[in-house]
Amino acid sequence: MDRKRKKKVIGLLIEELESEFSKDLIQSIVSAIPSSRDIQLVVFAGKYINNSSYDKTRTYKTVYNSVYKLGGMCGIDGIIMHFGSMGDEQIRGMIMQYADNYINVPKVFIALNSSAHTTVNYDNERGIREAVNCLVNVNGLTRFCMLGGRDDNIDARARKDIFIRCLKENDISFSRWNYEKTDMSENCITEAARLLDNNIGVQAIFCVNDSVARGLYEAMKARDLVPGKDVYVFGFDNTHMAGEMTPTLSSIGADKCSLGKMALEVMLAKLNGTDIGSALVPTRLYGRQSFYYEMYDYTAVDLQNADEAFIYRLFDDCFYRYRNETMDRESVNLKRLFYEFMSRMFKAMKKRYTSYEDYSETAVLIEKFFEKGAMEYTDAAKLITSIDRVQFSMNNCQRSPASRIMTNRLFALMRDKAMCALAEKKSMERESILEKRSMTQDFMIAGMTAKGTKSEKEEQIFRNITKLGIRNAAVYMYDSPVQYSFHKVEGFPENIKLRCVVRSGEMYLIPKERQFCRINDIFVRDELSSRCKGYAPFIIFYDDKIYGIILCELTSDIYDRGEYIALQLGRTIYIINQNN
Repeated sequence: MDRKRKKKVIGLLIEELESEFSKDLIQSIVSAIPSSRDIQLVVFAGKYINNSSYDKTRTYKTVYNSVYKLGGMCGIDGIIMHFGSMGDEQIRGMIMQYADNYINVPKVFIALNSSAHTTVNYDNERGIREAVNCLVNVNGLTRFCMLGGRDDNIDARARKDIFIRCLKENDISFSRWNYEKTDMSENCITEAARLLDNNIGVQAIFCVNDSVARGLYEAMKARDLVPGKDVYVFGFDNTHMAGEMTPTLSSIGADKCSLGKMALEVMLAKLNGTDIGSALVPTRLYGRQSFYYEMYDYTAVDLQNADEAFIYRLFDDCFYRYRNETMDRESVNLKRLFYEFMSRMFKAMKKRYTSYEDYSETAVLIEKFFEKGAMEYTDAAKLITSIDRVQFSMNNCQRSPASRIMTNRLFALMRDKAMCALAEKKSMERESILEKRSMTQDFMIAGMTAKGTKSEKEEQIFRNITKLGIRNAAVYMYDSPVQYSFHKVEGFPENIKLRCVVRSGEMYLIPKERQFCRINDIFVRDELSSRCKGYAPFIIFYDDKIYGIILCELTSDIYDRGEYIALQLGRTIYIINQNN
């Protein structure tokens, strides 16, 4: 295959696939890929290995992490790297170990403090300062604590220093008793409990990230403390998890451009021959139930004017994740659709009259808005709060009872459609879990009952591969398993075979004459679906034997199940090899 292809392959090397931060980072990059550019994102996700203590899964994780070597052999055009919550020494080790695989490849590092590399980082201070100023100057609080991160983590140190500095500027004292460090995961209930017990009467707690806030919630629940009622709580990163916690978590996150989108923009500039240098992403506080805060104030003047800029600002406030979405020709422009029905409602408010025809047309637009996935870009509590504020303000501005009734019915319709969309999504997720459980069982039975030669048994497995719940994927296999060595640094064999592909849920076996493939070309085969913007490779292995690679389309399901799918394939193929 000619490497002078028009398709550009951009790699994303991350610590793990399952974390909420990683999911949001990947999705923000995928959403930002321009429809006019033929770009393929490939995510190389490994496992965190704690070198300071024995880990019973160390062998498994080491072989799993061989996926990092794969990127250096596959003709990647550019590589974006994020090393998660690793410490300074580990990050330097990762750069030395893996960056050498991409010597002549443009590189962008996310959340790395280095003047020697092109980096994209949060402007940690802006969002933290916004939160502290509100808590001190608006809410009048004086007793603060923080659940921080590890001392060897750059972001954890920076956020702690900024938080303490902002408190000091407001004459708020902060001692070592007000702080507990964590491993930056939700497994910090012990540390959170100690912080609460040492600070009876604490009024606000800053968590170094959203995962730590989940651990704090558990510790607070055990003490009958309610976030947002008894203690204000806010985190960092503004992941989807923040909007799903109970009560929903206020969190500091990117303002107008996500880390992923900015990293992609910097990378595309590099690929076009322009080095725009490192970048900082502004942050802001996204208020929710754990710390009520609104960035925008809808004044009577705003409502009376209700110009295009105001309605779009209202949309950005309610559906804050949509700003990172890149539109394509096939997508419905939700922002414009929101403007269409909200402008009609504001116009009716000014005219003090709403006809039945106008009401019906506006209702249709609202229904279409939520049918097209508007709830993917917000969280329920945030949306309902915003709707209530706007409705209350509009009612105060309307003098016509008839017009007010019609307007309130439309707001009620918005709430109803929002709740129905969420309920339908939950129902579909439950049905999907049950269906995939049954299908996985069928796949395992097919592997156990496969008959014939090794090749024939593998073919029977591939014919059942869609039972693992994948819609777009490719399976590459070696003729013989590759023995992984912990002491050698060589990568994968240069040649591999494409045995089957899955496109839109349909499996296609590849004829023998078309199976041969260079490892260099596994991401650009013509057989792969052209509709997929991103893939994640998973190593198919058992113990220290590598049998092949499964390339899965990046979907929310694959983030959580990709490793499980590869495990099932590796186990099944191992059994076949043992019986032949």
